Amino acid sequence: MTEPKNYTGWEIYKRLLGFTKKYKTVFIVGVTANILFALVETYFVNSIKYLIDDGIKARDSYFLLVKTPLFIMGAIMLRGVFNFVSVYCMGWVGRKVVQTLREQLYEHFVRQPTEFFSKRAPGNLLSTLTFNTEQVAVASSDAITSALRAGGTIIFIITFMAITSWRLTLFLFILVPVVGWVIKVSARRLKKVSSSIQNVVGDVTRAAEESIKANQVIKIFGGTEREIENFNKQANRNRQQDMKLIATKGLASPVIQFIAGIGFAAIMYFGSQEMLNDRISEGELISFITLMAMILRPLKEVSNVNTHLQRGIAGAQSVFDILDLPNEPDEGTKVIDEADGSIEFKHVSFGYKPDEKVLNDISFNVPAGQSIALVGKSGSGKSTIASLLQRLYNINQGELLIDGIPIQELTLDSLRKQIATVSQSVVLFNDTIRHNIAYGRMDEVSDEDIIQAAKNAHAWEFIEKLPQGLDTIVGDNGVMLSGGQRQRIAIARAMLKDAPILILDEATSALDTESERHIQEALEELMKDRTTVVVAHRLSTIENADRILVLKDGVIIESGSHQELLGKNGEYTRLYQMQFSE
Repeated sequence: MTEPKNYTGWEIYKRLLGFTKKYKTVFIVGVTANILFALVETYFVNSIKYLIDDGIKARDSYFLLVKTPLFIMGAIMLRGVFNFVSVYCMGWVGRKVVQTLREQLYEHFVRQPTEFFSKRAPGNLLSTLTFNTEQVAVASSDAITSALRAGGTIIFIITFMAITSWRLTLFLFILVPVVGWVIKVSARRLKKVSSSIQNVVGDVTRAAEESIKANQVIKIFGGTEREIENFNKQANRNRQQDMKLIATKGLASPVIQFIAGIGFAAIMYFGSQEMLNDRISEGELISFITLMAMILRPLKEVSNVNTHLQRGIAGAQSVFDILDLPNEPDEGTKVIDEADGSIEFKHVSFGYKPDEKVLNDISFNVPAGQSIALVGKSGSGKSTIASLLQRLYNINQGELLIDGIPIQELTLDSLRKQIATVSQSVVLFNDTIRHNIAYGRMDEVSDEDIIQAAKNAHAWEFIEKLPQGLDTIVGDNGVMLSGGQRQRIAIARAMLKDAPILILDEATSALDTESERHIQEALEELMKDRTTVVVAHRLSTIENADRILVLKDGVIIESGSHQELLGKNGEYTRLYQMQFSE
């Protein structure tokens, strides 16, 4: 798998801002509104000098009683309008960016190869999709809003201060490099801690998800206290990382304010001298001091912006790390509308890890319409052969052909259209029985087709008794149904797909004896004129297979019909006798 690239914080943020280009009109309106908000707020404070010099000192009643109230009302109204427009527009853009990222991330999830999911915990993936993308909203809207307001306010304050007294304003430029250094140091720390927080949140989600799914196992095997302790440990790690973030954030703000306070005290001293020497008026001094006091708040916001920004950058990096991974390779160009169904393995070797082979030099063929059964101990490679046939993994060596065509030359959609699967791990969606049976073909089949498939799978006998029938919601992974009922729904789904190649991976493992008998009859009907690969543990279910392959440690050690293998008195005979010794 391709390793994620290492990007700088600016590269990540620049890429994140690229997502706003699609909404640039609204973004520009929001940016403009933020700048105007900062201008109105700063000009309002700067106008104190006119109030003192032109109104109070001059005793101008019209200025004090008419102009000043109207100015205050107008400024407050403009401030409110610009505030609403900026918050709404930037928030709208931020939510659109999050929506886009989540949609792209989800699409990338479902297009990833099986290997991707085998190496990552579901809880961490869900955390990236939900929590980490939410941090991006802060960076793409809230942080920009605060940065524009705080930055704009600081610029306008410095501008008005320079107009009032350029000598006093020079003191500010002594502070700027020091404040910049504090922000840079805190930024490194914030990014590191933010990345740790997101990893820990993924661990918390994973621990909770595992406990919810395995609640029965936890109860039966007395693991309640252990799981509580494990979750509490993860929750405490999350709290500790949050406290590091809070401490860094809490320390940066007072340091910046302390530096600004030194400058404020110096300006108080030298500003008074300027006024006493008649270089500035009383109103200009008070306005200058007020602006200086006002600059503390945006300086504090700048440090908080940095906190939000680094959390957003850390969240965006985790998202981009996944988005940069290549999708499941699909380099095939050939398309089969309906395969005959012949299968051939030629000297196929495969391992999930480069140095550990699961299959070693496997060769066999299955003529179209015939059935082959794979038997052997757990870990012998039976299910791996089924996975390779569906191209859930790619072979390392050799050739795998369908109708004489290497499967790498077939498009994935074309290949998988030819295959229907019923596995021991039944997957049902939290939807209706109708949706689960007709999954992938909902627009192509009628209720009559669905009911017929359910009858063939012996599922209709319990479906018709349900209050909502086909419209019954099965719950999360079919939790509202029994194991046997879930298995029969999966078999009905495979029947409805009507594919020329059928894979049965322990398809009757969750059924009781009576149900198994009915399903076996249905499966035998389904297997007619179809190429069938049966992965079996119960040898009684594969006695009628045209050919049986016995695997051991990834190698085919025996091959033949049921009677032929019993006559050899080898591994198959030993397995058979073990199961039927009673």
